[in-house]
Amino acid sequence: MGYARLVVGGVGSDVGKTTVSTGLMGALVRRGLRVQGFKVGPDYIDPTYHRLASGRPSYNLDTWLMGEAGVVETFASAMREADIGVVEGVMGLFDGSTPRSDAQSTSEVARLLRAPVILVVDVRGVGRSAAAQVLGYAKMAQGYSIRGVVLNRVGGEGHAAICKSAIEEVTGIPVIGALKNTPTINLPSRHLGLHLAEEEREKIRSIVDEVEGSVDIDRILSIAREAPPLGGVGVDSGGGIHAGVTVRVGVALDEAFAFYYEDNFRILRTLGAQLVFFSPERDQQPPNVDALYMGGGYPELKGEALEANAQLRHSIKKLVEGGLPVYAECGGLMYLGRSIETADGRKHTMVGVLDLDTALTRRLTLGYTELEAAVNTLLTQMGETLRGHEFHYSEARNVSSDCRFAYKVRRGRGIIGGLDGCLSHEALASYTHLHFAGYPSFARRFIEAAKLRGRR
Repeated sequence: MGYARLVVGGVGSDVGKTTVSTGLMGALVRRGLRVQGFKVGPDYIDPTYHRLASGRPSYNLDTWLMGEAGVVETFASAMREADIGVVEGVMGLFDGSTPRSDAQSTSEVARLLRAPVILVVDVRGVGRSAAAQVLGYAKMAQGYSIRGVVLNRVGGEGHAAICKSAIEEVTGIPVIGALKNTPTINLPSRHLGLHLAEEEREKIRSIVDEVEGSVDIDRILSIAREAPPLGGVGVDSGGGIHAGVTVRVGVALDEAFAFYYEDNFRILRTLGAQLVFFSPERDQQPPNVDALYMGGGYPELKGEALEANAQLRHSIKKLVEGGLPVYAECGGLMYLGRSIETADGRKHTMVGVLDLDTALTRRLTLGYTELEAAVNTLLTQMGETLRGHEFHYSEARNVSSDCRFAYKVRRGRGIIGGLDGCLSHEALASYTHLHFAGYPSFARRFIEAAKLRGRR
C-alpha cells in the first residue's frame, strides 16, 4: 500500500521530537489533510498532544508489546482513512532495549514501515559539529534513509546558517527547518506526565504556528509521499470487523484514569464491545455493563475526590464481589486496593476489593516487563508468556498473604516478590500494562467473560 508517511527521529531525548511532530501534524491539518499520528514506544502522554494537533486518536507502535506484525498491522489499519502518517520516535534514533541492535527503537520501526526519517538535532552550543552527528546517524541507518534535518534551539539566523551549511556540505542531507530557542514552543519534559496535554492547548497552537513558519512543509509532504509501498500488511489484530455489539464494557476515563492504548479500544470494539465511559471521580453510579476496564493514570492526584465518591466505590465493590469481570492496570490497581497514600503522607480510602494498600514513593519503576501466567484468568491461560510495560512511582504495601496472583515476573518489578496481577473474584489487577495488538487472544477472552456475565 502506498501510504504517505514519515518518522520524526531525534539524536537523543529532550531534543524536540514531540514539538516538531506535534507542530507538523497541526500544520498539515491546516492544509486540509487527514493526519494520523503515531508514537514509538509505550508512552501514553505524547499521543494526547498528537490528538490535540491532529483531531484524531494517536496509536503506539512498539515491537516489544505488539510484535513486528502488530506494528505494521496497527499502522495500516489506522492509515485507512488518513492522507499522511507522522510517527514520533522515542529517545535517540537507535536507542532501544539493547546496545547490540536497534530492537525496540525508532530505527526498528522506521525499517519495518519503510518510512523516511526526519532527524531533529538540538544545536545549542554547536556549529559544524552538528554535521558530524548527522553523518554518523546517516551511516548507521539500515533499511531506510534520513531524508531531512530539522534544527532545534538555534540561537539565531547566523547560527542556523552555519549549521545548515555544514550539514548539507558534509552529508548531502537537506536541512528543511530551524526552530528558535524559544521556551514557549518547547513542550516540557514531564514528571510522569504531570503537565497533561489537555492543559496545553494554547501551547500546541503556538507550536503549530512556529513549525508552520520555520519548516518547509511542502518538502515534508514531498518526502512523505515518496515513501515506497508498504508490503506484508495482514488483517486487523482484532480479527476483522464484528457484525455488531454483543457486550457493554465500562471504561474508567477522567483526569485520574487516562492511560489507555487506542488500539485496545479498537480491538475491543472489533470484537463486539460497546465501550461505555464513566468517571470514578464524578459519577455516582457505574454504568450498566457486562465488564469493567480500569486503566492507569493519576489516582493519587485525585485521591480526595475518589475517596469522597463513596457511593461509586461501594457500588464497584459489590459488582466485583458479585463476579463482574474487571481488568485493571496500575492506577486501576491502586483504586481497587484498600487505600492510596499520597506523597504528603495522607491516606485516602479506595474500593477495597484487593487486600493491599499503595503509596507514592520517590522511586520510579519504569521499563518493559515479561510475565508468565501462573493460573488461568479472564485474560490468560496458565503457562502463557506475555510482554508488557510498567511506569509508576507507587508501590504496594501491607499485601495480605492471602492475595492470589496471576503472574510470575520474569522481567520487571510487579506488585511484590516477583509476582504481579492480583486476583479477586473475577477481577485481575496488575502494575503491568498490556497492549492487545500483541495479544488479541487476551482481548477475546475478556469479551467472552463479559458475554458469560451478560447471559446470567
